[in-house]
Amino acid sequence: MHQHYDSATNTQVNTDEQGVVRGLVPDEPSVSGAATAQLAAQEYLEQHAELLGVEPAALENLTGAREAQPVDAGSEFRIHTEKQQFDTTTVAYDQTYFGLPVWEASVAVHVKQDPYRVIAATSTRHPDVSVERPPEAALHRFKDIDEKTLAQLLGLKPGSKAAKSLKITGTRLVVYQYEAAKRQPGAEVPTEDELTPHEHPTLSLPPVPASITEDGHYVSAVVHFQLGTQEYPTLNWRAIIDVTTGAVLHLLAFVDDVKALVFEEDPITTAPSGPLPSAASALLNPKRAKVSLLDLNPPSGGTQALQGSIVKVGDVELPTVVPPTEPTGVDFDFDARTNDFAAANAYYHCDRFFRLVKSMGFNLASYFGPTPFPSAVDHRGFGGTGNVINAHCLGLPGGTGISLTAFALADLGDLVHPIGIACDWRVVLHELGGHGILYPHVHSPNFGFSHSAGDSFAAILNDPVSVAPDRFVTFPWVNIGRRHDRPVNGWAWYGLNDVGGYSTEQILATTHFRIYRSLGGDAPLPVGLGSREFAARFVCYLILRAVGSLTPATNPPKVDQGWVQALLAADLGDWTSEGHIGGAYGKVIRWAFEKQGLYQPAGTMPPVSTVGQPPPVDVYIDDGRHGEYQYQPVHWECQAIWNRRHPDGMTTHEDPVVGKNNYAYVKIKNRGTQQATNVVVKAFHANPTIGLVYPTDWTPMTTAQKAAPNVAPNNTAEKIVGPFKWKPTQVGHECMFMIVSAKADPSNVSNFLAGETIPEWRLVPHDNNIGQRNVTPVPFHNHKQWMQAVAKLRFTLKNPHRRAAKMRLAPTLPRVLAKRGWKVELLSGKGEPIKRGTLKLAAGESRQIAMKLVPGEPFTAAEVAKWRDAVIRIEGYADGILIGGMTYPIARERKA
Repeated sequence: MHQHYDSATNTQVNTDEQGVVRGLVPDEPSVSGAATAQLAAQEYLEQHAELLGVEPAALENLTGAREAQPVDAGSEFRIHTEKQQFDTTTVAYDQTYFGLPVWEASVAVHVKQDPYRVIAATSTRHPDVSVERPPEAALHRFKDIDEKTLAQLLGLKPGSKAAKSLKITGTRLVVYQYEAAKRQPGAEVPTEDELTPHEHPTLSLPPVPASITEDGHYVSAVVHFQLGTQEYPTLNWRAIIDVTTGAVLHLLAFVDDVKALVFEEDPITTAPSGPLPSAASALLNPKRAKVSLLDLNPPSGGTQALQGSIVKVGDVELPTVVPPTEPTGVDFDFDARTNDFAAANAYYHCDRFFRLVKSMGFNLASYFGPTPFPSAVDHRGFGGTGNVINAHCLGLPGGTGISLTAFALADLGDLVHPIGIACDWRVVLHELGGHGILYPHVHSPNFGFSHSAGDSFAAILNDPVSVAPDRFVTFPWVNIGRRHDRPVNGWAWYGLNDVGGYSTEQILATTHFRIYRSLGGDAPLPVGLGSREFAARFVCYLILRAVGSLTPATNPPKVDQGWVQALLAADLGDWTSEGHIGGAYGKVIRWAFEKQGLYQPAGTMPPVSTVGQPPPVDVYIDDGRHGEYQYQPVHWECQAIWNRRHPDGMTTHEDPVVGKNNYAYVKIKNRGTQQATNVVVKAFHANPTIGLVYPTDWTPMTTAQKAAPNVAPNNTAEKIVGPFKWKPTQVGHECMFMIVSAKADPSNVSNFLAGETIPEWRLVPHDNNIGQRNVTPVPFHNHKQWMQAVAKLRFTLKNPHRRAAKMRLAPTLPRVLAKRGWKVELLSGKGEPIKRGTLKLAAGESRQIAMKLVPGEPFTAAEVAKWRDAVIRIEGYADGILIGGMTYPIARERKA
């Protein structure tokens, strides 16, 4: 992907290697006065047709329906669907020719509501479509195609068992672009670490005739049919057949699976030296946990089955292994190495996944489309003997939803006492979180550019509590070489291993995991568990929402032709069920793909092996990360912001004086590839508070903003902006904030409308345009005066969340002082000790906090000058999530 900025429309424009526009992201949402999302989308397309590279004539029939048979019409766009998720509607228009949809070619506009405003547009359109109209006789043949004709076209032997079992379930006409490499999925090439290749069901198709040319477009029939194989007794397929010649241009079975994978709370995840899957039940049994099987149907005739409203476990595929039942009131307790134990796990983990999706605010019925609930699960299937290490997720006819999720074994060493791979939460996440969510939206088990995002779910959701010895092995119990820390050299987007399938899935998982790490996944344990869990949940929500915005026509053929834009649009939407305003993480998402090699300079030829370019303009306030987004827990100590008591331009920080004019300064830089122009810095202050909310708690300084000089690109210059006059009102100190913006690089605050608020902890560390300084030196003259000065300090603890939260304050002293027995006691505003630093606050509630130093062994100012960590730092947590803090350096300029 390449990126440039269109100054006329203030839009970031993403293009592919051929220069075709694949995505538009306006600096600020494009507000429309339209009465519906579809009208707003239509208005946006008409206004930006030239920017998208679309001829205006192609937009003249946007409200028209797609045709079932060819009509006299050229290349144009027609409405396909509206998909609403939370506060955002995706309006998708299929590219058509002869009125027929062009396969996987579309323009989609993402519209946020109240008021309607466009936040992004994506395009998978084909720039050059030239199609010949088939003869009427050929069209008639496919209008009424039967099983006998289809069997012949597929190359099945007449009268064979396969030909007799063939059953057509649906047909329709499209315009399809032929690519020989995509005719049938082949065996996936294993990486150097993987054990075996991955094989898809295929047929021995007749060769295509010479008239079928690479990249040519053909009016074709999409035929959905059922055809069983020895391995998959019940299997739905899709064939795309050229109407004129009868050549099969594309064939796909709606199935996908993984090999030698393991479960989430496996012995390695919970204990680095835990038993392997080859271990006996005596070693595996202690790792079992007692859990509730939720929502089971009431017992029938005194017998309880593993069936509920969301999942039902049954014997669907060979081998014949009937799931267990128990008398009413009896638990499903079995040895680990039994099929019955696998059945209980199959119910628990599959039900657990669907409940996870539901808990994030997605409606199961609408998100999973025609998938029938309860969803069918076979704990011991896979056809034949089932003695393989594997699992698969089968699709409905047309691939429109999930038909069956089936599991085989996790170990082949003891088939008398089998251990099922259904026990593995990670495998379930790969199957249902990978293929299961793709079926209803793109009508395929796979992305166009990657196997799926299943590995991302497995890696991210398991990381917060994992103690596996290697954090970056995606499936640690049986290590088959799948990782989510792949280096850009060799594993870049458009690099040597970006070849689709599992290889590209590892690149995708590495990128998604980088987003997770930035959002809190790298928070240290155990104190950072809440931050890790929040980050894991949020990134998985973004993936789910992004997939939910896709259609069969917008299934990204390349990562930069739909997937990055889908994630960015998902972030811009509000997570209404959780109360999180959108638009906080787009810069992190873009950076994560950049670090994995995307956004190369124009003209770069694959294979890519280096980090991509930053945005064309990327102004920032350096918080120590040089404008990037590695996890930064202490985001309130930005040294690029400082205060002076006089407007003298000096660069040493002076503690603000209450009630008098003070003068703030900030340093800004530009890591972009182009000069930053129209640069503006806005300045704010706030009472000393942990848990601040923007803009509620932020007050503009007296000098609210200043124009700044242009900033040279590539970090080659640093500009000091100031002074910003302001008058502190709080005894002790106040928090200072600076926001820099430039043409082509607005701050994330531009995403928020009046009345929308966001906690500081979500905003500041994920937008390099913003800097925050909650730092006040406490002079050390002698122990008594220093302790008295600390006792006078006050700050506010605020719950920034929209629900009650358990708050915790965690003070830390310099390590030398802690060793000498010094301690910090936290007191409420009334002087009462806060036990264990913990208290409960309602949504938005605040509490005044004071500190008291408990002395230990004495020290001197000379010693302080030698300490590298001469600060008292107070970190604040809400339900385990780090929400901010205060920092008090021990001033060292005077001697005791």
